[in-house]
Amino acid sequence: MKKEVIKENGNKIIGVDILLYAIFVVIGFILLNLDGTEKINLVECTYTLFYVFGFFSLFAYFINRIEDDYEFLIFGFINICVGSFIMIYSAYPDKGFILADAVLIYSIANVLNKFYHCKLLLEKRDINFFPKIAISFLLLFLGVFVVSSLYNKVQVGSIILGYYFIIFGLFSLLEPLISILTKNAKIEKYILNILSFDGKKAKVKTETKEEMVKKVMDLEEEKAEVKVEVKEEEKTISKTPTKKTPAKKTTKNPTKKTTKKKTTKK
Repeated sequence: MKKEVIKENGNKIIGVDILLYAIFVVIGFILLNLDGTEKINLVECTYTLFYVFGFFSLFAYFINRIEDDYEFLIFGFINICVGSFIMIYSAYPDKGFILADAVLIYSIANVLNKFYHCKLLLEKRDINFFPKIAISFLLLFLGVFVVSSLYNKVQVGSIILGYYFIIFGLFSLLEPLISILTKNAKIEKYILNILSFDGKKAKVKTETKEEMVKKVMDLEEEKAEVKVEVKEEEKTISKTPTKKTPAKKTTKNPTKKTTKKKTTKK
């Protein structure tokens, strides 16, 4: 029996997704407010923020762990890896180059992560893949725009990153909110009709029925062949003459007769 190390939830808690992406929005607003008040080391602040995002992503994964759904787990590792990348190259003189490369890696990795889970949802015939794939393209375009801005305008890097995290969080918030709407039976049926999933499902069902019929027919044929073979064996056994084994004679030990010797008179 397979031992379950960490308990998996049957249903997804959408509130966990909402809280996680709300943290991105809050931190984005904090970055905007920090720019005008005091001078900050943008590189140190950025990799610290990525570590914070990584912590909350892993925390959200372990709270809301679902079978075959590792999006938050991979998302947490992406944040940690990008934070480590910025920390390792923090001594590099061109700060804009470091931050731009970090955001580029972050955007590509997140889009690949979402595309992979879109593929899994599509295989499961889950309509939640539709908002996920749309948001993935939006995040890709957002990342490309921010990267081009950071290369040229590093002086206002905190403002750019602040807006980036705000928009990233708001775009990502659309995914759980849309998934709440798609739980409605009418909306789900309408989207399935548009995507022609009903026809695909019907084909799958007919194929499985045909396969079941074939299996039943094959089993009946095998049973008939086995019966014929058994009958033939019985016939061959009945035709072969049975040799009678002679009964063993029980030999009794003859009792020795004691012969009395005649006494001869002298």
